[in-house]
Amino acid sequence: MTITKSEIAVTNSSSPGLTLTLENTGVFLGIIVSALVIGGVAVQIISKINRISSSVSQIEEAMKEHVRNAEKIRQLEKTLDLHIQEYVNRKDVMQMVLGQLDQKINHKFKRLLFYTRDVQRFLQKDTNFNIREYEETTQQDE
Repeated sequence: MTITKSEIAVTNSSSPGLTLTLENTGVFLGIIVSALVIGGVAVQIISKINRISSSVSQIEEAMKEHVRNAEKIRQLEKTLDLHIQEYVNRKDVMQMVLGQLDQKINHKFKRLLFYTRDVQRFLQKDTNFNIREYEETTQQDE
């Protein structure tokens, strides 16, 4: 009896290198796809963090601007208060001056009226001077 051997493909397993099988290729492709998905998620997270950081920076700048504007408004309010107080003081001074002026005018008018009456009496007493009577019409401020 003769023994016959049939071999389809023989490979020498002692040769150095990588043997690619369907299972190894599937595992390798799964690792690559998983790494890409993790990388994509990492990129999305980093971009969201950058957007949030940018928004926080913009909010900080807006808050700083509001603080500067609030300080300017406070200074303007102080200046306005000073101008209002100055106006009130000037108004009071003007009212006092006008009141004093009115009193002086009334005083001088009364003195002049008394002087003219004295002159009229003197002229009536020593001469035949006739005094004409007239009515003084004054309008009162309402």
